[in-house]
Amino acid sequence: MLYETDGYVSEVRVSPDGELIAFADHPQLGDNGGVVSVVDSSARKRILSTTQSSILSLAWTPDGKEVWFSGSQPGLPASLNAVDLSGRQRVVARIPDSLVIQDIARDGRVLAINGTARVSTYVMGPGQIQERDLTIVNWTLLRAISRDGRTVLLEEQGAGSHPESDLYVRASDGSPPVRIGQGNGWDFSPDLKWVLSTRGQLYRIPLGPGEAQQISHDSIDHQEAHFLPAGTSVVFTGIEPGHKSRIYVQNVEGGVPRAISPEGVTGSIPTADGKFVFGFSDVVALYPVDGNGPPKPVPGLRPDETIGGVSSDGRSIMVVQQPDPFALVVSRLDLTTGRRELVKTIVPADTAGVFQINVLFTPDYKWYAYAFNRILSELYTVDGLR
Repeated sequence: MLYETDGYVSEVRVSPDGELIAFADHPQLGDNGGVVSVVDSSARKRILSTTQSSILSLAWTPDGKEVWFSGSQPGLPASLNAVDLSGRQRVVARIPDSLVIQDIARDGRVLAINGTARVSTYVMGPGQIQERDLTIVNWTLLRAISRDGRTVLLEEQGAGSHPESDLYVRASDGSPPVRIGQGNGWDFSPDLKWVLSTRGQLYRIPLGPGEAQQISHDSIDHQEAHFLPAGTSVVFTGIEPGHKSRIYVQNVEGGVPRAISPEGVTGSIPTADGKFVFGFSDVVALYPVDGNGPPKPVPGLRPDETIGGVSSDGRSIMVVQQPDPFALVVSRLDLTTGRRELVKTIVPADTAGVFQINVLFTPDYKWYAYAFNRILSELYTVDGLR
């Protein structure tokens, strides 16, 4: 084992001399921001680059002295950058669109993709006969749908957005979006008066007049989070310095968070009664919110699957699978028997360039919203880059 993270690594490349491995080090699952790092065969890791809001690819130069990578800052397309083993960083090339490096030939020619990427969000809500596009700019992440299906929480990371992302609520009827704050959005409160967000710490943002309130004041890196049904507490995945991820419970009025899972477990979706939280590790189990008793395995649910909704009666969940890049299969899973029933297959009308989809359902399973990534690109060889 050379390196382990509670986030994820990508773009793994071995140096020409075989002594180092360069990779994109992403601290948070589902977010391609991070840094370019290297690790040697003795597990000594070094961070080379500055933090990027997005790292799309990387490659070693033929002499092994630099790592070239396609990275971006908030609101800007990806540029081609270089960083040497001492951390000196420079811009190699910048064009109006993203320039995504694939490889570097021995003679210095660069294989690169020039393309456009976007995330679009669609909703099917009350009174609609067809899905409606709720995309705000060009990188609109779906974060939550209200219990009645009439309001959607969106996180915009596209051109012109705040470095920490902008949070919007938008009615499913297509009314103009309303900006409510910034950060990573996660959930509506049960009374639809607050939105739960994270920016390192936990915050709740009012949907009406008022200021955002910081819930947590600790050293934990707060990641995915949801309100418990009573609305007085939240459950979240957190990473304490020197520890792996765990599930915690925190009162919205403050106080000390309480871990309810062992290390190495992630999750924040509660059961309908608020007594348990779905936790994912090498298995999926229900962890008691009060911390009393062992976790209970969830029959029929695999760790590589996601939960798209929990029924209001607590008897079932919507399980989401993506068997191919441009389609989602949604099934109802009985939490007692583990039996599955196919509910819906979601396929965007235009599947060109689609490669990732996620969906959220209301507790009655009548209404839903989904988002998908699309990349359309052209492949080039580029001469003369230094």
